[in-house]
Formats: sequence, C-alpha cells, structure tokens
Amino acid sequence: MNQKQFLALLEPLQPKLFGFAYRMLRNEEGAKDAMQELTYRLWKRRKKLNTNQNISAYCFQMMHNICIDDIRYNKVKELSSRRKPGTDGESPEVALDHQELIANIRKAVDQLPEKQKAIIELHDFQEFSHQEIATILKMEVNAVRVNLSRARSKIQAQFKKEEIYE
Repeated sequence: MNQKQFLALLEPLQPKLFGFAYRMLRNEEGAKDAMQELTYRLWKRRKKLNTNQNISAYCFQMMHNICIDDIRYNKVKELSSRRKPGTDGESPEVALDHQELIANIRKAVDQLPEKQKAIIELHDFQEFSHQEIATILKMEVNAVRVNLSRARSKIQAQFKKEEIYE
C-alpha cells in the first residue's frame, strides 16, 4: 500500500477517531498526539491493513489502547475548553444551563471505570453497535450490553444524588 492509498483509507475515519481520543483524554493536544501515534502505528502495519475486514473497528481499537496507555502513565493534563455563553445565538442563561449540564455529564462519565467510559463513548457518541464495540474492546457482546447499562445507571444515580435529574 502506497502513501496515497494509506491516506485515502485513513482520512474518512480521522474526525471520529480524533473525537474519540479527545473525549477519552479531555485534552486537545493529547488527542492530536494520539492521532499521530495511531497514524504511525497504522503506517508500520500498512501491508496488513488490506486483509483487515473492518478497518474502522481496528482503528478504534488501536486508538482506545493508545488513550488508555496515556491515561495510565499520567501523560494527560486536563485543559478546559468550554465555550463562552451565548455564542450560538442562545440566551446567556440557556447557554450557561447547557454548559452546566455538559460539565455535569462529563464529570459523571469521568468517574466511570475506563472500560465503561470507553463503551459510553463508542456507543452514545460514535454510534457503534454493540457488536462493533465488542470487537474494538475485545469483549463479549453481552458484556458490552451489561457495562453500558451499568454505566448509564451510575450516571443516572450520580445525577439523582446531586439533584440534577429527577
């Protein structure tokens, strides 16, 4: 596989992969570094990529592993990247409520175990199926369903505890 073919294969996946890394790492620079590391690892394995049937799942699995490595070795420093109220034509009050809700969701998701955090990200934000997530995370489909359910229950319990959600 030459460079042009490689880039054509990777280019459509880059926005979703970057979003996945950004949500896992909560850091734009960390996500950029993860994308660079992923590209490097894929380039080294480019001759084997043609035989891989689900390149998307393969890339997300690699990205998940890269992000977990970064988290484990404490290489990630959290940067706040909150938008300013009222930038989308909404009233400042609505924008602040929206921003507060997003912050509460992030806080609840951040408190989840890494596996559940990854499953929530892949299912609810990247819209992968249970089967695809099972392939990416090397789990049974039933385990994905159970972990997704538990993660959502934990988030809901956290919201009820803080009286955010009734």
